[in-house]
Amino acid sequence: MDLKRRLVFFTRLIRILAYIYLVTQYLLVRGDYNSAEVIPVIAGLGVFYVLMDVTIFRVPEERFRVASLGLMLFEMFLVSLLVYFTRSSPIVEFDFLYVLPLANVALWFGIREGLTYGAIACVAITVTVVLSGRFVWPDMVGYLMGRYIFLLLAGFIMGYMAEFAERESKEKSRRMIELTALSGFATLFDSTLLEGKVYTNLGNAISHSINPDVVLIFGYDQEHEQLVVASCDGVSDSEVNLSIPAAYGLTGRVLQEKASILIADTDSERDYRQLLESQRIRSAAYAPMKWREEVYGVAFAGSQQKEGFNENDLNLLTALSVQAALAIHNSRLYSDLEDRIGELHAIFEIDKAITSAIDLETVLQQIVQMSIGLLDAKISSLMLIDEESQELVIAAAHGLSESYIQKGPIKIGESVAGKVIQEGRPIAVDNIGDDPRHAYAEQARMEGLCSLLSVPLNLKDRVIGVLNIYTDEPHYFNPHEINLFTSLASQAAIAIENARLFESLEEIYIEVITAMASAIDARDAYTHGHSHRVTEYAVAIAEELGLSPAEVDIIRNASILHDVGKIGIKEDILKKPGRLTEEERREMEYHPFIGTKILQSVKLLEPVMPLVYHHHERFDGTGYPDGLRGEEIPQGARIISIADAFESMTSDRPYRKALPLEEAMAEMRYGAGRQFDPRLVEVFMRLAEQGKIDLEWSQSRVIPIADHMGRASTK
Repeated sequence: MDLKRRLVFFTRLIRILAYIYLVTQYLLVRGDYNSAEVIPVIAGLGVFYVLMDVTIFRVPEERFRVASLGLMLFEMFLVSLLVYFTRSSPIVEFDFLYVLPLANVALWFGIREGLTYGAIACVAITVTVVLSGRFVWPDMVGYLMGRYIFLLLAGFIMGYMAEFAERESKEKSRRMIELTALSGFATLFDSTLLEGKVYTNLGNAISHSINPDVVLIFGYDQEHEQLVVASCDGVSDSEVNLSIPAAYGLTGRVLQEKASILIADTDSERDYRQLLESQRIRSAAYAPMKWREEVYGVAFAGSQQKEGFNENDLNLLTALSVQAALAIHNSRLYSDLEDRIGELHAIFEIDKAITSAIDLETVLQQIVQMSIGLLDAKISSLMLIDEESQELVIAAAHGLSESYIQKGPIKIGESVAGKVIQEGRPIAVDNIGDDPRHAYAEQARMEGLCSLLSVPLNLKDRVIGVLNIYTDEPHYFNPHEINLFTSLASQAAIAIENARLFESLEEIYIEVITAMASAIDARDAYTHGHSHRVTEYAVAIAEELGLSPAEVDIIRNASILHDVGKIGIKEDILKKPGRLTEEERREMEYHPFIGTKILQSVKLLEPVMPLVYHHHERFDGTGYPDGLRGEEIPQGARIISIADAFESMTSDRPYRKALPLEEAMAEMRYGAGRQFDPRLVEVFMRLAEQGKIDLEWSQSRVIPIADHMGRASTK
């Protein structure tokens, strides 16, 4: 209605000017007319204009068309009366008043209505001229033809202008909707780290943005060279689990060429293949889910109508698919990170079990059970070398029958396990029944064993046994799984010998923390060394408070990892040179949660998590994420808060230069009782005044993270 209102205001102005002209002309030649006839018509036109103005603005939207078309016909009738009553001394310009209702209709409804009312105006002026007795052949023909051309041309031009303006307005609205949709869906994609949820979100986004009859989101299964439906809408139940070869039809071409395709009519496209039996697709749009050079799948939108989509729809589909591909890329990175942390966690759990166990047999059984969870298998066994007979015997097993366990020993060099001992390297078997190296192939088939991974238990320069894992279905063990299982076997060997347990555990522990902390510093040159400096300040405060070595180590490790959650924050936010927007600030405030989410998978880091999570709380309760106040905030988090704030103030950032030390110290004093624990601020100030902490930093003081790591908690 906004556009129509603007047009109403425009035609109102034209009518006012036309009415003033009409009255002026009448006053100049009023002696030539019958005032009893003309004045009521002129007055009626004025009253009509006022009533029409009021009616147009008050009529409901659904009745606007009928009301306005009727009013314009009535206005033409009044103009015809005026032309008729001035027949005795015609004023030629009066018949141009027909263009006013014609212009209204054309501007409001477009070319078709404009031409229709132009034709009506032509009929009205012809009838009026004939009835008034002014039609004289052939002199009047030229006059009428001129009026016909003017009225029809006016209807066409004004209708075209209106439709052009309407198209422009719709295009702007469409662009705004697209931008809003892209922004909203980008946020939606970024909000999940689950790949399956990304496919679902993409399907919903396509359904709501370009209104297709069918949506199919294909995920690319590289191992089986297939495209598998990961999300869909508008298909039958039997088509929900649809899968097609990777080279099938246009879907395969999009996957191979990594380019979007728009099909206006599927009947005229030679390479098109109907994907569904439940309905016939007449037009389609395809877009690859591509991020950089990696394609994760294909998005398909189908319509039952020809030309159901246009280039704008294809561009929007492509943009949404790119957003989804980026989200899938991130979700796989996150999933891989979780897998690695989970694997390390499994190793930690094994070490923990070994540490807590006294009996070696119990330790071995725990290792066998944990190896199953590590590679998601069902059956595992651990075989040791009998030093006297130099034969391999099963020392622990899970999922094997007693008869298989008692089948007898294996000599070194025989069967798969014997060759692992002899060669000192892992051996993977895709199908035990087809491998001649396996000495008990028939028993293995009866046991339901299919694939096997056997790795040596290496201890220093000798092999003391093998660790086996079996699957009941064919499985290809990739290099990562082999390396992981080999690592587990090494831990098992250490357990058997009951030696260097803590050294091994400490090395893995340090590797985990080093990798996490290094990942943070590597993202931004401005914050390089930030964790080191915060650690030094925080440890100095903790030691000054007289905390135990174990407590100091927890604070030391938490200081190194306090910003680990920034791994999940967008790089353009971390490096933004100016003030963050409200949305960017909320995303930045999410990093303590991300940090604890990452750390919670590592059992040994549990004491660190509350400090990482709460290091942005404020002493007065205005901090985040939980708004804790005073002593509710863990002491270690209060210590890290002071160290973090002071280091940030005295270091260059993309959005500001470092503060002078005096100004930074003044800010610390000002924040005591507000942002910081005042007692801890006093401790920090005292350390600074006594020279126990060095406030002047240089790149040469940045030492390896591993040298910072706390060790008291692992001894």
